[in-house]
Amino acid sequence: MAFGSWPFTFLVILCIIGVTFAKNVNNNNVRNKRQLNELNQASCDTVMPFFQSRNITVPASNVTTNKGLICGGQCCDNETELLLKEQGRKDFAALLRHNSRSLLGPINRTSTVLQNHVWELAHQSENKTLVLFSQVYRTMSVVSHELIENLYKDIRDYLKVNSAGDQIPSKSSIDIKKSVDRFFTNLFPLAYHQQSGGTSGDFTDRYKQCLKDNIDVIAPFGDVPQEVAESLSKSLEATRLLIYAFSVGIEVLSTTDSLILDEHSTTSSECQSALLKMTYCPKCLGLTKNSKPCEGLCLNVLRGCISKYVAELDLPWNSYLEGIEGLVNALKKTSNDAGVSVDVAIKNLDMQISSAIMYSMERMVDIDKKVKITCKIPEFLPKVEALTVETATAAMAKARQPASRSFPHFPDAYMTSFLSTMSKTKGFYADLADNLCGDESFAEQRDKRCWNGERIAEYSKTVVGVGMNVQKYNPEVKAASNLQQVDPKISSLVDKLRHVHHMALSSLGPNYIEPDYMMRDGFDGSGSGNDSDDDDDDLRGSGSGNGPIVSEEERAMHPIQKVEDGGAAEHIPTVHKASSSTSLSPRMVLTLLSLIVAIRFLK
Repeated sequence: MAFGSWPFTFLVILCIIGVTFAKNVNNNNVRNKRQLNELNQASCDTVMPFFQSRNITVPASNVTTNKGLICGGQCCDNETELLLKEQGRKDFAALLRHNSRSLLGPINRTSTVLQNHVWELAHQSENKTLVLFSQVYRTMSVVSHELIENLYKDIRDYLKVNSAGDQIPSKSSIDIKKSVDRFFTNLFPLAYHQQSGGTSGDFTDRYKQCLKDNIDVIAPFGDVPQEVAESLSKSLEATRLLIYAFSVGIEVLSTTDSLILDEHSTTSSECQSALLKMTYCPKCLGLTKNSKPCEGLCLNVLRGCISKYVAELDLPWNSYLEGIEGLVNALKKTSNDAGVSVDVAIKNLDMQISSAIMYSMERMVDIDKKVKITCKIPEFLPKVEALTVETATAAMAKARQPASRSFPHFPDAYMTSFLSTMSKTKGFYADLADNLCGDESFAEQRDKRCWNGERIAEYSKTVVGVGMNVQKYNPEVKAASNLQQVDPKISSLVDKLRHVHHMALSSLGPNYIEPDYMMRDGFDGSGSGNDSDDDDDDLRGSGSGNGPIVSEEERAMHPIQKVEDGGAAEHIPTVHKASSSTSLSPRMVLTLLSLIVAIRFLK
């Protein structure tokens, strides 16, 4: 009987052991689940301050339920992820604008420096011209003041560029050549009146108009007006183009940022989801340590988001830089070999005007004969209708200027520093993702222990290049189906960048030689539809040793198309000298002596 009870006793013991083990297992599961919940709660507690700093409230229930569809983290539900998407877009916008401001500031300041320099040049030149007339051509000083004032006003106004407008500066409401022609045309009756005696009353309006209408036949000032017109118009055109180019650069940088952000403004966009996954998913998982995105992940996301802007704008931007460099270097020259040195043109203006008057004095006999043939005997107003003493005194007081200062020096050092800054932006749009991801506050540079899109680890996926044709291999951002469709707003920016380059070549003349790097890069190309068919050559590694490393995308070559200037080469206006056979009257000798004294005084 005792033996027979053994199986039963053994069975009872096994049951007791099984029940005890099951109870322990259940207790352990409950304990582990409670510990996991406590761990999740603790992890979410560590990221709560971050969400609060972004004004994003995460309900406590999110710790265990309603996980978001993108991040799948215990700390964010779908509603939270929508808020984080918008926050990610704002962060991206701030990074874009910060990167652009590094260029906007120097461009804007340089434009102001250049414009102020030319305005000061014009002011000093106008001052010297007025002083010259008041000391050498005294009988003309009062009546010529308004002519001088209007000429210099046109010079200053010509440089005013409407940066908000869409009109390219191929034309201006002010034509400098016409301004110069108008100045010398109106100066001729005054100079002829002085040289023909100047003791009678003023010429009648009819006689003045006859002199003006026949100035081309009489040619009282020789070639000086044409030389002044060419020198001023060419130099001011180049200066105005450069100021306009600065406004184009500012517009392109600002507008591109807005276009990129507008395109990805909807929460359903592929880019916004990728930005969320890159920046805020670690926080939704309760991760705080080493949670910055890996550089390779960052490059793939941003290159996918801005690929079509890079393709369209990068090469035109490089050509824009080349045009600016050529214009600045030409303006910096102390000689006027290219005819675009605004310093030389404006500094010489007062003496060129004086040279024109002296030429007419030297040729007075010939001029007088031509005048009597075309306009007959001079017609004078009665003495009482001439300028009254009070009018003359008031005008003379207005003409008197403060003692003239020396001409300002061209801001050579400032411009050299500016060119150095701009030269570093070659490939600005191609390198945009690299520059943004190179910000240590935005991405982990070592690309080892960082957020790789799934966990804290190494990023091992392929990092694609910058071309549009390789975005189909982008593991983070799905290529948009409309990549080949060019936004009209982008096309407008591209046209303006190219126009600056072509206008610069036209201003600099046919002898201007483009730098080798522009001929290599094919500045005139547009990235749209011009990518290489060899897609495999457009992939490259992240530089961290993670994933395959292949060559950078090769840029298409395009022929250089120069806008040739069909005009003759410019030269420095010459000062006409009196012929040795010309006889001088005593009055002209006295005038010459007065001029020599005045020149010494001005120096």
